[in-house]
Amino acid sequence: MSLYFLTFLLLAGGTLCAWFRPQYEGRIYLGCWGVATVCLCFRFGQGTDYGTYHAIYETIPAVIDFSKGYICGFYPEIGWRLLSAAFKVFHAPFWVFTMVIGLAEMLLIDRFLRRYVPMKTAGLFLLYPVLFVTYMVSGLRQGWAICLFLGILVPFYMERKWVAYVLGVLLAASFHRVGYAWLVLVVAYYLPLKGMAGLTGLSVIGGLTLQIGAVEQLLVRILPVYHLKQFLLKGEISVLATGERLVSFGMVILLYWWIKREGKEVERKTELLLKAYMCNICFYMLLSGSAYYASRYAAIFKVLECAVVAALVLEKKDHVAKAVAGFFFGLTMLMGVKNLQAMAVNCGYDKPKNNFWDFPYVSVFQREAIEQYIPYEKRLWKKYQIEVEDQKLWMITGEEGDG
Repeated sequence: MSLYFLTFLLLAGGTLCAWFRPQYEGRIYLGCWGVATVCLCFRFGQGTDYGTYHAIYETIPAVIDFSKGYICGFYPEIGWRLLSAAFKVFHAPFWVFTMVIGLAEMLLIDRFLRRYVPMKTAGLFLLYPVLFVTYMVSGLRQGWAICLFLGILVPFYMERKWVAYVLGVLLAASFHRVGYAWLVLVVAYYLPLKGMAGLTGLSVIGGLTLQIGAVEQLLVRILPVYHLKQFLLKGEISVLATGERLVSFGMVILLYWWIKREGKEVERKTELLLKAYMCNICFYMLLSGSAYYASRYAAIFKVLECAVVAALVLEKKDHVAKAVAGFFFGLTMLMGVKNLQAMAVNCGYDKPKNNFWDFPYVSVFQREAIEQYIPYEKRLWKKYQIEVEDQKLWMITGEEGDG
């Protein structure tokens, strides 16, 4: 059985054990966190974008020449290039780079869970589909940026340390540009919860309006920008993903409303996290015309769902709360299996090991084993050549611009 799937089952089982035996929560969480960390840090060649990032890593020199476009030109963003270059100074292979980054990510998540999630094992379980397998294993840059957000930026947001928060956002965005979206929390912090709810409703209406063909054509004529054309005319809506976001959000709001209806007070920090979580719906609905853009920008806020759900469930802890907890447990199981299956299929293995339950785990200690499933070295150096050619094009463009 796949180690990725076994880790997921362990998190699910740990969540149930911690729910019924909360006195053992600390030990259960520590064991689950440890297994997840080992699974992440010691993998090799796996994840849909692992090979691409490996190729990029090989193209980055240890000493970066800032006169040749490294600030404004080459993909990916400058933060990731400089971080890679720091490891290249010590001649670290890519698997060492991903191992260290993975450990740092897990430590950042641990910091977030210990501060803001009362049921830490459940929080780690809820993060598995939306963050762990999707971005930390596969989309490395965005995974790193999100972990910086959780471990460092969220505390700044909660404590209104805005200078540090904005600087932190700029740092995170230097690894993946979706990070700029976190700047909206500077405004969201001061909006009343009802105001955020109103903006969420308007976002739903706006997203639906953008699905109208006449509106799409009008906007493209007014602003004939390439990315806008791609978003409006080439993008496709994911009905299932949109429904999942809306139903999940509805369950959270239902639980919050039920608590307030009984005259109970919700902790200030929970309401602050709830307002930040609402940005998940705002971004997803406004960008729902393109599932690609919508998921990228919504995920960076959806990761807060684990903290909001855990806090509200413990706040009420009656049959309604149990029903909501059961809903999110079942949904996480479904989304976890779905995302594991997507990773198994998209890894491009030549042999039919593309099921989530028996997807082979290749460790850094047996790196040559990856060749049993894909011609990894051959594909890696093919991607390397593509990346090198792209960099040459950026250099030529930069020189022409300078002239």
